[in-house]
Amino acid sequence: MTFLFTPLLIGLAGLSTPAPEPGPVFKPEMVPATAVRTAAFVPTGWLLEKQINGDLNGDNRPDPVLMLVERPSASAPEARRERALVVLLNEPSGQLRRVAASGTALYCTGCFNSDRTAAPDLTITKGTLSVRHLSGVAQTLDVTQRYRFEAGRVRLVGESVMQSSRLKLDTTYKRTDYLTGQQQTEHITADPADPNGAKQLVTRKDAKVPTAPRFLEDVNVASLNL
Repeated sequence: MTFLFTPLLIGLAGLSTPAPEPGPVFKPEMVPATAVRTAAFVPTGWLLEKQINGDLNGDNRPDPVLMLVERPSASAPEARRERALVVLLNEPSGQLRRVAASGTALYCTGCFNSDRTAAPDLTITKGTLSVRHLSGVAQTLDVTQRYRFEAGRVRLVGESVMQSSRLKLDTTYKRTDYLTGQQQTEHITADPADPNGAKQLVTRKDAKVPTAPRFLEDVNVASLNL
């Protein structure tokens, strides 16, 4: 069975790291449909936190993907700030065209009570955009979601979630292929019958999920069932 995803790690929600609150202020209409420069897609009150480039539609032109973050408040610079993700195509005319924009696909700054919460990581490999979230120390949560440009939109094609406790062997992996509908959950725990704690117990469960297309704008990482 083949899954379209990449494994990952972040701080456990529901334990010492509460889930982020919903309600980002970013709206797709805040950025233009087309522009010549990427700076035009950074709205007032926001900063470009990261930009990557890669061919998303197979035309051998580098397509920019922008991770935006709200500007810090002068009165409360440590306050949580929302993030947004903007996906652009590099057109033959030299224009950049927005094909996806979302304020719910990325965790905000300060969404977890952990000083080890990293900024989301973006990569483009063989036309697939991967977004990875990682947080936690003793308890970790690692989430990767994978997207592809399809029929004019950016579609979610795979997801991997790993929750783990480093204080005791207790790890859950969930891997989902949204193209085939295949989902596998694997739970690894220490064998209580082994006094040395070296032996592991592994349980696996296969399931089917809907294959109806979900796009970047449909994804809300704050509502992940973790």
